[in-house]
Amino acid sequence: MKASKLPPKPQIIGHRGAPMFAPENTMLSLEKMVKSGGKVFETDVMVSWDGIPFLMHDETLLRTTNVKQVFPYRSRHNSSDFTWSELQRLNAGEWFLQRNPFGTGGSLTDAERREVMQQRIPSLEEVVMACKENNISILFDLRQPQSGHPYNESFVNVTVHTILNTSIPQDLILWLPDDEREEVIEMAPGFKQIYGRRREQNDTDSLDAVNLSYINMSVSEIRSYRQDNISVNLFVVNKPWLFSHVWCAGATSVTTNAFHLLKDLKQPIWLMDPDSYLIIWIVADVTAFIHIIWAFLVQRACFKKREEEDSEVVLLMRIENLVA
Repeated sequence: MKASKLPPKPQIIGHRGAPMFAPENTMLSLEKMVKSGGKVFETDVMVSWDGIPFLMHDETLLRTTNVKQVFPYRSRHNSSDFTWSELQRLNAGEWFLQRNPFGTGGSLTDAERREVMQQRIPSLEEVVMACKENNISILFDLRQPQSGHPYNESFVNVTVHTILNTSIPQDLILWLPDDEREEVIEMAPGFKQIYGRRREQNDTDSLDAVNLSYINMSVSEIRSYRQDNISVNLFVVNKPWLFSHVWCAGATSVTTNAFHLLKDLKQPIWLMDPDSYLIIWIVADVTAFIHIIWAFLVQRACFKKREEEDSEVVLLMRIENLVA
């Protein structure tokens, strides 16, 4: 495309913060993202056994905490089956140094490593207050507790009230959960509603923004959404070439683990003017055609020469036979 028609650079959303340089879904991860210039923090929220919304992606605490050492007989229990005081006993940073999930642990200083080791599971209230102080948005998914959990039915209500009690400007909340969306709109009309699904024919919802995997989105579909003024956030985009591709397609924003790699890109790593592409295409075709003709002529010349050599051999054989 022509550079003059290039869409604006997609906004970059930190996937669970800055997970390449701090444990995901921790206050340190949020802090690292903010220091890098991030304006939207993406995370996942669950509700504890005693009704405290907290940050956690996995159904169990095994991957990102030391629950196996602290609660060895409950290590495989659902993350929501722990009280808030029990969750606060867990270390949420040690695993990051032990497993080094992105191979970036070696770049941390001793001071940073000590800070990582001090990380705990944060409550949603802590994170929202930090977002309020830094004037950044928060986008999150919300998991319903299992059947039998005290907040199995009221988890949405508890989460909304927790947010409202912080007095954060409502437009900084990007609400993704589908559960009880209409009730949420009534309680907090200022929340920005984000939909984690495609629009459908005769859709009763007025979709203003969607949050979808880039794997399932074609360039034409992205452009169709944007033409209808629907914001498109794609996840999880980590590679600069892929970011460049969705940038040219017109994506509004992307969720990424590699905030530091994408934030400094001034333009797509590959952008070609249509006229230049046409010239290259014509030159390549002409060059290919010339090569084909040249190969044909060379082959024909070789074939002709071989025929002449064969004729000479036959003639010599006949002469030898006559002499004999």
